[in-house]
Amino acid sequence: MASLRSSIPFFKGLSPRLSQGFFSCYNYGSKPIVSPFRSNLYRPNSSFLNTPTRQFFTPSWRRHSSTSTVTNAIENKACGPKSSFPDVSSKTVAYWLLGSAASVFGIVVFGGLTRLTESGLSITEWRPVTGSLPPINTEDWESEFAKYRASPEFQMLNPNMTLSEFKYIYYMEWIHRIWGRFVGLSFALPAIYFVARRKVSKPMALRLAGITGLIGFQGFIGWWMVKSGLKDDLFSPGNPPRVSQYRLTAHLAAAFTCYVAMLWNGLAILRSHRLLADPEAGIKSLEALRDPRLKIFRRSVAGLGLLVFVTVMSGALVAGLDAGLIYNEFPYMGNGFAPPKSELFDPRYSRHEDRSDLWWRNMLENPATVQLDHRILALTTFTSIMALWAYSRRSPTVKKLLPPAARKGMHGVVGFACMQVGLGISTLLYLVPIPLASAHQAGSLLLLTWVLVLGSRIWHPSRTAKLLQVAAKARSQPLAAAARSASKQ
Repeated sequence: MASLRSSIPFFKGLSPRLSQGFFSCYNYGSKPIVSPFRSNLYRPNSSFLNTPTRQFFTPSWRRHSSTSTVTNAIENKACGPKSSFPDVSSKTVAYWLLGSAASVFGIVVFGGLTRLTESGLSITEWRPVTGSLPPINTEDWESEFAKYRASPEFQMLNPNMTLSEFKYIYYMEWIHRIWGRFVGLSFALPAIYFVARRKVSKPMALRLAGITGLIGFQGFIGWWMVKSGLKDDLFSPGNPPRVSQYRLTAHLAAAFTCYVAMLWNGLAILRSHRLLADPEAGIKSLEALRDPRLKIFRRSVAGLGLLVFVTVMSGALVAGLDAGLIYNEFPYMGNGFAPPKSELFDPRYSRHEDRSDLWWRNMLENPATVQLDHRILALTTFTSIMALWAYSRRSPTVKKLLPPAARKGMHGVVGFACMQVGLGISTLLYLVPIPLASAHQAGSLLLLTWVLVLGSRIWHPSRTAKLLQVAAKARSQPLAAAARSASKQ
């Protein structure tokens, strides 16, 4: 033992002298990295530092200064108290949100086809679980057909319908409902998984919960809408049975809101990752967007998105009242650009003796007035888009400050606006044929999509801007430390 104690100073002299930096924690990925290779750990001669072995002693932050390093450092905060949720949601969540938005896009278009083929009232019951399977034998088909024969639609519009014809409209509505269930499950289950595995930020987790609740409420609105066409007391006597235009508009508005929420949040996540790939460049990009001279353009895009949404909802009123089947000409409506005032504000639509509801009931229930409102809103939207495009092209300041991606987005909005106007006029002139009417509805969603894309390219995300400051500071600290160590050598 005495000889062993005497040899301790010898081995101690051979061992490296560890600096305080040996236990320094550096962010990399999801785990803290302990880097023992600091400049004051060894002091070999210059010939040793010029050998390839020097690469082994390079600090880890320099050997791994990749895009994922910066993003993961922000997401995980390895050196500090770890949060239960990351600051930036995973890219996988963004792609899933965009895929869910595409599924909602499809069901909106297919729902329009269901309405145009008058298939929405073929299933007279709402069975969220047992209704997932269609009739499988003749007896089941006869039972479903008997329920439909008891509905006002069959008695007033389709008294001569055969079983084979009934099967066609039944399958149209059944596919629409099954698609809705698929949208709900394909969103709710992955959302639970992503939140449980902490793949999303805390604000995003709350948004996913809100979208999930809206999807569930959308199913209730859908049945509430269908129910309005199954009872005689819910529509005017003598009129053909149809669902309430108010409930149809609410159903479409909820679907569009789900789509907008999915698309916007998916684009926001991808944009955050793209900006965090290079924090310094991201900070410069966002600072350029904060220029006060772009405020008018940003607000105009936000107002344009709201205007497109309102125009689409007025189109839902047109569809609910079959208002597209009158005044099938453009730009005139009869002998002028608008019908006579007596027709636009017909007192027969008022239900109060004092006529206090005359104006708003005609605006929402009179087919002639509803079609005129939709025309005015559509032309206002198109004019606003063209004016904003001209402003982005003619204003030297906006033209200089606007990012190239935003200019391309503006061109996309103009292109889809022109297409939508052409589809709308064609649908009206040809008495609402199913292919054109369906394309017109899809065009409205495409136009809103590109307005959102344009908005996502000029929107200034304050939360992402703060993360960029953190990322830039985290990257500059190791560089400063390396410079100080080099100066000491």
